[in-house]
Amino acid sequence: MVRSVVASAALIADQAETAIVEAPNPAGLEEVGEIPPVEQIEVAAREYERAADQARRTDRGERAAKKVLDQLPAGTYGTWRVFRTPSR
Repeated sequence: MVRSVVASAALIADQAETAIVEAPNPAGLEEVGEIPPVEQIEVAAREYERAADQARRTDRGERAAKKVLDQLPAGTYGTWRVFRTPSR
């Protein structure tokens, strides 16, 4: 069987009209009178975005390094010792 990997125009139009549905707020959120000032929320959102971006870069670097190290036999390479331990 052969299947096209290109979506037809009708399918793309259907996808474009899909509405975004937001999930309801979970229980235990701040009450309206207890919400911190907008400036504090902006600082928290900015810090969250910075930390998430840093985590993504760290993950990419870790995967690239692991790809190289996983292909090496156990041994000493410069000042680093490469070895494997059995998983639990």
